[in-house]
Amino acid sequence: MVHKIILLLLTAGLLVGCHMTRSTNPDSIWYELPKGSMLVLNQDLEIPAGQAHTIVQDAKAGTSAYKLGVMCHFEVEQLGPRTIHPVTFLITEVTQGRQWVNEPSTMLFYTDLHLQSEQQQDILPMRCGYTDYPLLGAPVTIEQIRETLGSLFTLVPGPEATNPQ
Repeated sequence: MVHKIILLLLTAGLLVGCHMTRSTNPDSIWYELPKGSMLVLNQDLEIPAGQAHTIVQDAKAGTSAYKLGVMCHFEVEQLGPRTIHPVTFLITEVTQGRQWVNEPSTMLFYTDLHLQSEQQQDILPMRCGYTDYPLLGAPVTIEQIRETLGSLFTLVPGPEATNPQ
């Protein structure tokens, strides 16, 4: 019986601790985009022939990353060539995670933006991430995503956003 009570208290403490780590500061790794947030594509985005994605780094789109650091993978269901014209996407969900790239030395730390649009219905979640050592990496922040996307995309927090703390 004592073990069950201790386990219940530990679980409750973890749940409260997780809830308290949320932040309204977009620079924080604990910031969560509010519901109703948007991702606006500001100019044409080319999907190359034989590809279903383009990689964005330093506000430039291409077929591969050209340096270490955060990059965003914009992906569609059908192979190109194809042009995605300026459009506004509703961000329906934001998920963060990490996965092994080269176990045990390198992990991918990422944030996925799940996108929805009536004009572009075959868009897959956009993954923004970088690789690092497992103990050194941290979740990708919204500010890092904004810097990576530059003027190509604009990330607009939803109406539930409050002043940064």
